[in-house]
Amino acid sequence: MPRLKWHMLRRRAGDPAFLRENLDAALAAGAACEVDLVLSADGHFVCLHDLALDRETTGTGLAAALPRREIERLRQRGAGGEVLATPPLFLDEIVERVRAAGPVAPALVQLDIKVPGRDLTPAVLDRLGGTLGTMAPAFIAGGTEWEAVQNLQAAAPGLAGGFDPLRLYPRSWRLSAEAFRALGAYTFAIAPDASIFYLEASMLLAALDAGVNMVEMVTGRGALVDAWTVDPSRPDLSRVLSRLVAAGCGQITTNDPETLGPLLQEIARA
Repeated sequence: MPRLKWHMLRRRAGDPAFLRENLDAALAAGAACEVDLVLSADGHFVCLHDLALDRETTGTGLAAALPRREIERLRQRGAGGEVLATPPLFLDEIVERVRAAGPVAPALVQLDIKVPGRDLTPAVLDRLGGTLGTMAPAFIAGGTEWEAVQNLQAAAPGLAGGFDPLRLYPRSWRLSAEAFRALGAYTFAIAPDASIFYLEASMLLAALDAGVNMVEMVTGRGALVDAWTVDPSRPDLSRVLSRLVAAGCGQITTNDPETLGPLLQEIARA
C-alpha cells in the first residue's frame, strides 16, 4: 500500500501549516512528511510555502528581506489567518526534533526547496550541510531544479534527492499520448538518480486517460513516485486513489492523511 505524506505537516484538513506538534506526531507514527523552505536575508532556511511572509505569519514582505532574528519575532498564522502563539519553524529545529525522535526511516522528511538554485550560494550550502549533519539520511531534498537538488546533496552527504517536473508541462495537462511519453522520458533523463519523482496527480491521471503510465517510465531504477496532492474534497476520490495505486504510486501527498488513511487501506485490501 502506498504511504501517505503529510503535506506542509498537516495531519487533518484545516490544520495550520508547519505545526511543531504535527511534525512530532508524524515522526512518532513513522509517516512521511513535508516542509517547504525559503531563505532569510542571512541565509537561514525557514518553513514557508510562500516566498512572502504575509499569509503564513504576522510579518509582511519577502522572507528574504529579513534576517532570522526578526523572523523569529513573528508568529505563525492559522488556516483562517488567526495568530498563533508560535514563531515560524526553522530547519535547525526540525533537525533537532528528528534527532530526538530516535531512528527515522531514510528520506522520511521532505525538504521542498522553494529557493531558486542561483540563491543557493556556497555559504548557504555549507550551512545546510552543517545543520543536517549526521541526520541528513533522514531527509530528502525535492525541487523543480535538479541541478540545485544535486548541489544540496553534495553539501549534505546522505541527503536523498527528489525531482518534480512541474516546469516541463502545461498546467492544463492537455497533452497527446506521444507528448506524455516524451515528458516521462525527459523527466527520467533529467534526474535518473532521483530517489523520488514528485508527479502531479492530475497530470498522472490525464496521462492514464491518454493510455500512458508515467509512473512506469520513471521507476526503472527503483525510484518511488509521489502523487501530489490528493485531498478528500477531490471528486470521485475512491476511483482516483484506486487508479494511482494501480499505476504504481508508492506515495501520495495529502493535506488530510487522517481521513485518507482508512480509505487507502480499504482500497489496498480490495
